[in-house]
Amino acid sequence: MLASPETILGGLCLILVNLLLASTYRPEEDEDRETVKECVEGNRDAFNILVEKYYRRIYNLAYRFVGDQEEANDLAQDIFTAAYQNLKRFRGESKFSTWLFQIATNRGKNRFKYLKRRGYFANKGPSDGDEDREGLPRELPDSTSNPEDLLAGKEIQKIVQEAIDDLEPDHKEIVILRDIEGFSYEEIARMLNLPEGTTKSRLHRARMVVKEKLKKVLS
Repeated sequence: MLASPETILGGLCLILVNLLLASTYRPEEDEDRETVKECVEGNRDAFNILVEKYYRRIYNLAYRFVGDQEEANDLAQDIFTAAYQNLKRFRGESKFSTWLFQIATNRGKNRFKYLKRRGYFANKGPSDGDEDREGLPRELPDSTSNPEDLLAGKEIQKIVQEAIDDLEPDHKEIVILRDIEGFSYEEIARMLNLPEGTTKSRLHRARMVVKEKLKKVLS
């Protein structure tokens, strides 16, 4: 038997707070500047350092868009290939991570639209073993060993992810970048070529859509 709706809603709040707290600090200085410079000068080993550093986050973002491990792996490789091929165009006006995630978000949204047009997501459930992969989905704080509460936590995670998956691409990308990846509004605005005010209002609308979906499921 699952926990009460009040317990589930309380757990949902913990998830959202946990996501937001994880994103409260990001250094402004680009720590990748020297490595990127070496890449541009032809050092391929330097680019491998960047791939190793960012692969998990890029893969997780890709998975958020396509919902399949194999597709996410292909998409992640495509993202890094595009980054390498366009590295000389990176002017350092933003951090390398911001520029990389701009590529990742564009490619992820385009792949999502492509797969959706082909009916790829129709009647497709979550991939086996997703709960064991690092970063997907994020876990609730383990404050109890009660099996019923733990089961409720997993149910919440599933419901939240399904609500995000149902968003329109323009809303989904902002929720992923802000509430999951933790980028600032300024960084997201740069990635998506949007005014910061538009970024905030679009995120607000996306959150409201998710909230309404959750209310219907949890009521």
